[in-house]
Amino acid sequence: MKKKQLAAMALAAVMLTGCGGGSAAPDATKAADGGAATTAADAGGKEGGSQKAASGEAVTITLVESLTSPERTAVLREIADKYQAEHSNITIDIISPPLENADAKITQMLMNGSGADIVEVRDSTVTQYATNEWIADLQKYIDAWDEKDTLTESADEVIHYLKGGAYLIPYGFYQRGLFYRADWFEEKGLDQPETWQDIYDAGLAITDPANSRFGYSFRGGPSGYQYADTIYWSWIGTDKVADPNAAYFLKDGDGATIFTLPEVKEALHFYKDLFKNTCPTDSIAWGFSEMVQGFVGGTTAMLIQDPEVIATCSADMQDDQWALVPFPKGPSGQAVLPNGFAGWGMTSFTEHPDETADFLLYLSNSENNTYFAKNYSTIPIHNNAAEKDTYFSEGRFAMYMDMAKEPDVYRHAAYPQMYEAFATYKTEVDTMYQKYLTDEITDDELLQWLDEFWTQAYKDEGQKW
Repeated sequence: MKKKQLAAMALAAVMLTGCGGGSAAPDATKAADGGAATTAADAGGKEGGSQKAASGEAVTITLVESLTSPERTAVLREIADKYQAEHSNITIDIISPPLENADAKITQMLMNGSGADIVEVRDSTVTQYATNEWIADLQKYIDAWDEKDTLTESADEVIHYLKGGAYLIPYGFYQRGLFYRADWFEEKGLDQPETWQDIYDAGLAITDPANSRFGYSFRGGPSGYQYADTIYWSWIGTDKVADPNAAYFLKDGDGATIFTLPEVKEALHFYKDLFKNTCPTDSIAWGFSEMVQGFVGGTTAMLIQDPEVIATCSADMQDDQWALVPFPKGPSGQAVLPNGFAGWGMTSFTEHPDETADFLLYLSNSENNTYFAKNYSTIPIHNNAAEKDTYFSEGRFAMYMDMAKEPDVYRHAAYPQMYEAFATYKTEVDTMYQKYLTDEITDDELLQWLDEFWTQAYKDEGQKW
């Protein structure tokens, strides 16, 4: 009964939030209402290749995407066709639901126990999927994988994100950097921003509402709370948090939260000042698309976003108009950012687990993952990616590799998504921040709400990291 209740709650939460949870998703062109499916025939796939070991039985493996776009689906189709060419008895179908309701569609398929062998699993959905036993433990397949030793530390952490199993293999990471208008900074004689205070000071210098110029692309809409979190963590540093994946809780605090700390209150004031003094008023409702458009469209001077925005800036701006630099540091001396991730999980009800796992690992091998990451602008999961493609060590993307060389400065932290309470939290928290930013509630009221929510979650569910 409990699992059925959890499943119903999961579906309701997904349908309410759409793609709001987790790291920002790239823009996508809508598929048909029911989702588009691509097969080898659709894409001109090859039919030659080796026989499957054992019976050689004809097998269809269905993969369902979440963060869909035509360009990304084409890359997946290309990799799937290569696999089919080597496995003549295997057919790979790719289902690409519309981005807006993809997670709801996946959740419905998982609840029904049919229609999918591999599903895209995100940082915002992995707990729901694993808790309801909708996705399988991949550990035995990973243990036998000949490429497991080239996985990065970040990849291994995500694979074992939840206690007791390996429920996904990530395809990449969404680590944020600071995009800024190099031409505007030059006009004002401003130095490259390195800290949150630099962002604020430069934002004040650039903001000119009469000419529709503002300092910073604020995200006050869906998932805006994630940006407040990064400011909190950069103020207090990661040494004070219980675990990087449960960074709302204090170390040795027995469930005590960071929201009681004076540094967090100070950081919250900074967050509000940044919005009030350097950002467009309507950015209180901005999501991913609006904040990116604000930057590339010439409204804002600075943007913190994931690496897929590199392609957008390259397409819509001149090279000398913009620059990309590391995530800003806070008073702690650390720059603390989420290590957003997504990947592939195998359904617990697949009728062909061995074949499905084999394709999942093929999709995740160094060659294919490096190719996928380059074309999708994510940070790859293998430590030899830069050897395979200089794209990851040269040009704009090299900044992310530079951050990786200073792990004591550029730290990762995340909200505690392993708690079942998180499904409710993400449907309520953005509204609470908007009330604070519009002076409907005070700083103390917001911090009290945050503290009470997560204190109760800890009491109800215990320590889950």
